[in-house]
Amino acid sequence: MRADPLRRPALALAAWSAFVWGNRLNNLRTDGSEGAALVTSLVLSLVSLAAAVATVAVVIVAWRRGTALGVGAGRLVRAFAGWTVAVWIVRAVDIVMDWRSIGFVVVHVALAAVSIALAAWAWRAAPVGDRADAPAEAIGS
Repeated sequence: MRADPLRRPALALAAWSAFVWGNRLNNLRTDGSEGAALVTSLVLSLVSLAAAVATVAVVIVAWRRGTALGVGAGRLVRAFAGWTVAVWIVRAVDIVMDWRSIGFVVVHVALAAVSIALAAWAWRAAPVGDRADAPAEAIGS
């Protein structure tokens, strides 16, 4: 099997997202979030973590089968990457406009920048198109 161009960016996006959103869930225990803010943070965290887990699962299955990640995996990774970019654009604007401390803003803009960069890397690496566009190893040829 030839090198899989999606494996590394997909795993990098998943690992980074698990780190960021796992920490967010941990912080929810002590930061005093309640009401809509609590629900929003829970939903963002859980959806992002679920996407990270699904991505890792798809990579592991392909790796164990000795196949490259195909179009289906590419769609999953692109959905995950698109979600990541959308969430971080909205969150970054919200954080900047919410009159937070400069340290809080700098840290969260940096988290956003790394997340968006990894999402862009994964998006570009994902195979697109119909099955004819997929690598031969990914479709069992």
